[in-house]
Amino acid sequence: MAFVTQPIFDPTRTLAKTPSAVATEVDPDLELVAEWQAGDAKAFATLVQRHQQRVFGLLVRMLGNRAEAEDAAQDAFLNLHRNGLRFRGESRFSTFLYRVAVNAALNRRRSLGRRRSHVEKLQTRQEAGDDLPVRPRGPEDASAGVEIQRRVQAEIALLPPALRAPLVLYDIQGQAYAEIAQILGIAEGTVKSRIHRARHALRERLTDLVQETEEA
Repeated sequence: MAFVTQPIFDPTRTLAKTPSAVATEVDPDLELVAEWQAGDAKAFATLVQRHQQRVFGLLVRMLGNRAEAEDAAQDAFLNLHRNGLRFRGESRFSTFLYRVAVNAALNRRRSLGRRRSHVEKLQTRQEAGDDLPVRPRGPEDASAGVEIQRRVQAEIALLPPALRAPLVLYDIQGQAYAEIAQILGIAEGTVKSRIHRARHALRERLTDLVQETEEA
């Protein structure tokens, strides 16, 4: 069962950082933030360009839908522009930005309503191939790994937001526990507990996938 009890994506990142290491690192965005807060619009555009890909990746996995993620990204950067002057450097700028992005995703999900959420879940599963005929496997079928990744991502999208956010931030975005705690406004121990619960939920949902992988 190691397939989902361990980090879902490559764990060889900066995940081993201790809280003290995170706190003492120099924030590479501080100079641009200072210029933006002083009225330089180009500095804000540079910050957006620097972070937009990772923010969009976070939102895609939070919402499970690229179109909704695009709208949420627009909301996040608009909110950042409106409220960015409140940033005082107590944390890294990227931590502040991720907090804004997570809030945008949660607000987006609430605005969709139950009916829209149901439709999105169905669409996500169909796109992942869950409801399609199984294609015959052969030695030339190089898409097997892609299909597995799509299935895993589809199941991540179905997790409750409280579990999905810390899992995505840790296993996919590579944030440290201390940073995730700041982003989500929860205790570090709660972050670890929710990641554990999220992985357990994925293991239960992906039991058939694990069995197929072991039998292949």
